[in-house]
Amino acid sequence: MSRPSTPPALRSSSFGSVLSAARSEYEALLRPLQAIAFWAAVVMPFVYLPLFVTGIETASEGIALAGLIGAHVLALVVGRRYRADD
Repeated sequence: MSRPSTPPALRSSSFGSVLSAARSEYEALLRPLQAIAFWAAVVMPFVYLPLFVTGIETASEGIALAGLIGAHVLALVVGRRYRADD
């Protein structure tokens, strides 16, 4: 009885190349996302200014500020490794 052959994608040499290709595609998708998140984190403090100048008077303004702070933290985390010179 013959052994079933290993599919080409699972052989060690081709598996490494598949992983390498997947990693390069992942990095190609991640880089623009990091750039957008980085620049959003840079600009977001200017959006806080109107809320602080006019004051937070209603519950909806408080919720908006909390959401803005949450979005800012997320942008900081996602964009932290962005480098324009890469």
